[in-house]
Amino acid sequence: MRKLRLVKITAIVIAVILVLYIGLSVYGARLAMEIPRLPLDRNSSPASVGLACEDVTFTSRDDGVVLRGWYLPADRNSVIIVIHGGFQNRLDDSVNTLGLTRDLLEKGYDILLFDLRGRGESEGKGLALSSIEQDIGGAVDYLKGEGYPLDRIYIIGFCSGAASACIFASQNHIGALVLDGCFADIHNMVIRQAVLRGIPQFLVSFFAPGVLLMTDIIYGYELVDVVDVVADVACPILFIHEEYDELVSWEEMQQLFRLSNHPASDFWEVSGAGHSHSYKTHPAEYIEKVDSFLSSIVKDTPLE
Repeated sequence: MRKLRLVKITAIVIAVILVLYIGLSVYGARLAMEIPRLPLDRNSSPASVGLACEDVTFTSRDDGVVLRGWYLPADRNSVIIVIHGGFQNRLDDSVNTLGLTRDLLEKGYDILLFDLRGRGESEGKGLALSSIEQDIGGAVDYLKGEGYPLDRIYIIGFCSGAASACIFASQNHIGALVLDGCFADIHNMVIRQAVLRGIPQFLVSFFAPGVLLMTDIIYGYELVDVVDVVADVACPILFIHEEYDELVSWEEMQQLFRLSNHPASDFWEVSGAGHSHSYKTHPAEYIEKVDSFLSSIVKDTPLE
C-alpha cells in the first residue's frame, strides 16, 4: 500500500509540474508573440517636421491585409522602405523615424514609411516576426506598381524590423539592406530581454522549448533565425552595431557580416550609442554613412 501511495503521489507531482510547465509555456508564447497595437500619434506626422507626404494604402502580399503608411517623394529615382521595430509603429520614437526620413529625403531618396500589420493604422493582428513575406512583400509590390525597379528599392530595418528585412531579402530580390541592431538568433535575443526585465536566464532556457512549441501550436510560428539565412541575401548589406547595445553583441553582428556573401557589404560600429539609437546619437554621421553605402551601389547598378 505504501508503495502504491508513493507511486500515486509521484504521478500527481509530475502531472502538476507538467501542467505548470505547459501553462507557463502558453503564457510565455503569448507574451513573446502577441504585440499590442500602439496607436499612431497623428500630432506627429511628416507635416510636423515640414514634410509633404501622401497617405497611402496597399494590401499585403497573398493575404490582402490592408496596410497604411506615408509615401514621401524626393527625386523619384530610388526609394527606401523603413521597417520599424516590433512593438513600434511607423513613428518609431526609439529611432526617430521622422527625423531619419527628413534627412534621407534631403539626400534625394524617396521614402515609404508604413505600419506593419496590427501596428499603427494597419489592419490585422500584430505577431512577432510573422507575416514577413506578406507585409514587406506588399510594400515592395506597391512600389513596383509605382514604377520603381527592384534594384532601386532599398530597406532599412531596426531591431526585429532588421531581422524581418533580412529574412525577406533572403527570399526576394531588392537593391540593398541596412540592418540596424539586427540580432542573429531569437533565442539569445529573448534571453537578453528577459534578463533586462529581471528574469533569471536559467528559467528562460528551461521554458524555451515549451514556449517555442506553443508558438508553433497556437500561432503557427516557424522559427527562422537571421544567422541561418543571411548568406542567402543576394544584395549588399550595411550592418550597423551600437557600442552600448544591450540586446545584440558585437560578435553576433560580426558573424552576420562574415556570412554575408556580397563583396559590397559593410560593417559600421557606432560609438556611444545604445540599441538602434545610432541615428539619434549621430544623425549627420548616420545619414552620410547610409548615403555613401547606397550611392556606391547605385553606381554599380545603373537605372534601366
